[in-house]
Amino acid sequence: MEVKIIMLGILALIGFLAGKTGYLPEIAGVMLSRVVIKITAPILIWITLAGNKFTSEEIRNGIWVYVFGFVFIMISYLIGTGVCSRLNLEKSTKSVYKMNFMFGNVVFLAFPLIGSVFGETHVKLALAYAVFFNLANDTILWTLGIYLVNSHNGGRWKDNLKHLINGNTIAFSLGIICIIFNLQNAVEHNTMVKAVYDVVYGTLKPLGDTTFPLSMLFIGLILAETKIQNTNDLLKRYPSIILTIFKLLIIPIIAFFALKLTGNILPPMVKGIIVIQLAMPCGTIVPALASQYESDYKFATENVFFSTLFCIITLPFISGLVR
Repeated sequence: MEVKIIMLGILALIGFLAGKTGYLPEIAGVMLSRVVIKITAPILIWITLAGNKFTSEEIRNGIWVYVFGFVFIMISYLIGTGVCSRLNLEKSTKSVYKMNFMFGNVVFLAFPLIGSVFGETHVKLALAYAVFFNLANDTILWTLGIYLVNSHNGGRWKDNLKHLINGNTIAFSLGIICIIFNLQNAVEHNTMVKAVYDVVYGTLKPLGDTTFPLSMLFIGLILAETKIQNTNDLLKRYPSIILTIFKLLIIPIIAFFALKLTGNILPPMVKGIIVIQLAMPCGTIVPALASQYESDYKFATENVFFSTLFCIITLPFISGLVR
């Protein structure tokens, strides 16, 4: 596992150097994120669900991942609201701060890390469970999240519901349909279905697999954008440091011990995936949304920078905790 984490770090370093030296243009990060969010990640979600045979128990575990993911994201929101009440932040900045508490880098960083933590033999099932968490994340992101980031402009709930239909949720729905109709059984027993499936799956799988390296390159490009000149610059960002401590350590550790109370209801892999997803640094989608809705995107970007930087230290600890 340690070797694979180092490999992911090297990919991020390549992106960092490419951004810092200007080898890639400034727009590269934006375009790369769109490629991942709109193309490779949805494809990865579909091939992960459609390419596996799931037992009823595994489907039930996926539902538990969704439920607990939803609950802990909302708990993160409540904690963020409590921290906000102690800090002197403007309204639009408060909204972004709460979003940073809630939404982690569940695609760009979590998917590659989960693939490393659970190894080759369990990676497909682990990623399938991770997709259920991602769906919980998206459910809240495109409802409460959009409401928060647009609240200073008077955003309405019903205007946000349309965002629930996106590449990830469509891919998830198609994957669930494949599971319901037992696509893998048809592939095994029908020559024509197998021929079509092999062509489609064989074409899309390599593209979906690029989600991991492209995600790490994007992380590196994000890190290259924020500049810290001296210690004073660092101390001025104390709200970001407070957020980082809660997001990377306190919240996932709370979840770890809370999930222990479930006993044998949930298998260790399910518990581990929920904790790892909660331990992700701030999601890169938040600065993008903050910019789109004219909110405090610079503050959101700084939160992504600090949490991503310090996750290099915290993620090995959390990964070791759940193994």
